[in-house]
Amino acid sequence: MNSSSVTLATVRALEGSGIVVRAAGGASAVDRRRSVTVTVGGRSRAYSVEARTRVGAAVAAAVDVPPGPPLLVVAPVIGDAAAEVFRARGIDFADTVGNVRLAWEGVLVDVRGRRLPRGTRVRRPTAAARAFTRSGAQVIFVLLSRADGATLPLRELARISGVSLGTAQIVVDDLTTGGFLASGPGGRAVTRGGELLSRWTEAYVVSLAGKLPLASFAVPDPHWWDGADPLTAGLLVGGDLAAGFVDPAGSASITLYAEQIPTALVARHRMRRDDDRGTLHVRRRFWQPDDDGSTPSHGGGDVASISESGGARLVPSPLVYADLIASGDPHRRARADLLRAQNPRLAQLDGT
Repeated sequence: MNSSSVTLATVRALEGSGIVVRAAGGASAVDRRRSVTVTVGGRSRAYSVEARTRVGAAVAAAVDVPPGPPLLVVAPVIGDAAAEVFRARGIDFADTVGNVRLAWEGVLVDVRGRRLPRGTRVRRPTAAARAFTRSGAQVIFVLLSRADGATLPLRELARISGVSLGTAQIVVDDLTTGGFLASGPGGRAVTRGGELLSRWTEAYVVSLAGKLPLASFAVPDPHWWDGADPLTAGLLVGGDLAAGFVDPAGSASITLYAEQIPTALVARHRMRRDDDRGTLHVRRRFWQPDDDGSTPSHGGGDVASISESGGARLVPSPLVYADLIASGDPHRRARADLLRAQNPRLAQLDGT
């Protein structure tokens, strides 16, 4: 199913339950991100439709909610785990088999537990979605993180992204076809940057983030960071600390990106490996920083920066944002929303 057929099939399922769906001009067929009006028992609400061919819990957690009408996510089937995430986030949804959640003043429709008939196969995304695979996400990350990312020679883009030249070419071609890259007198440029950031965040959460953890550690000294030297160790700081986030309990974790586990740092501070409850998380750095070692800082607004803490360098702001989203924690998502609104690079992307 493509987005249009998913939407049409979902509309039919809704209308079969007595729920009326109308798009602009009175048509009942709707397209992805088109505004519709849903009517239940004489009460109506306008929605922006987000059509998806596959939705899991990770995607449900990462789906961006843009300004404007509330979001209605439609898909062939929305399983229990994804549905619970949508409910927790206050996002309404419907699928082709009759699962639906609609909630506004005076209206509550909540149908759950319906399954596709046994033996039904859900097609995977077509080649048009190749840009949002794991390796594609690495390329898009460079395009989003660097102001000059889109104008880099293809071979350099591939090197920094950590992918083959052929993969970089495929991703650039797919993004161009999809309207996310455009060519002009000055070379390639990112267009629809805000949408690309949201799509990349989903791809990162689903296909890349889970492949990055190297180890987590418990640290006996809660003030160990004050004496750490991450710059010398070649480490980049991300996660809570880069975002200036402290959870309501008053604690925060530290996420370091590195080529490998920093054994000298671990030994110096007597860290103990604890992949379940450790507060220091080491993840594989999947891109190549600039030759001079510099990495763009997210900066801006009242979002805290630790750039003066022991000379630490931050990962690029799109990764700080995506890691907050990937946590699935509502407090971190709120911090991610604040970062996206106030960070110069992310705001620049949203403005394209």
